[in-house]
Amino acid sequence: MNFVSVLVNPNDAILEKIKDLNFDYYQLYDVDPERTEEIKSKYKIKIITAITVSGEDDVIKYKNYLEISDIILFDSKGYHKSESFDHKLLDIVPNELNKMIAGDIQIEDIPNFKNKNLMIDLSGALEDENGKKDISKINKLLNLSAKI
Repeated sequence: MNFVSVLVNPNDAILEKIKDLNFDYYQLYDVDPERTEEIKSKYKIKIITAITVSGEDDVIKYKNYLEISDIILFDSKGYHKSESFDHKLLDIVPNELNKMIAGDIQIEDIPNFKNKNLMIDLSGALEDENGKKDISKINKLLNLSAKI
């Protein structure tokens, strides 16, 4: 199990406050490559670079993070609102890239990603209308996974 701190353009004060917590990764949104490299080096932590996608121009930004990030996350522009984007845009990303996708992915979408080399963030799909994890949705995911 890995622990991830999700951070949007964190300043030094925030990073100093969390540096001694037991995180395996910092998931960074809205952080340029130079700052990402600085954070990775200073805090000796693995980095998930989150790239928010609305079009192909956004997807190709992954190239700027190849030497810095341990995982590239392609997410929607909606951040925590779980908006969607066209996942076919990721077809231009090399299979060997360590990548993850997020953004309004539903349990029913899982078969569409079979044989794709990526991690899938289903967190929002497993929540009820109040943002709490829903055991029936988790069971549905487990049952579907057993069939794939």
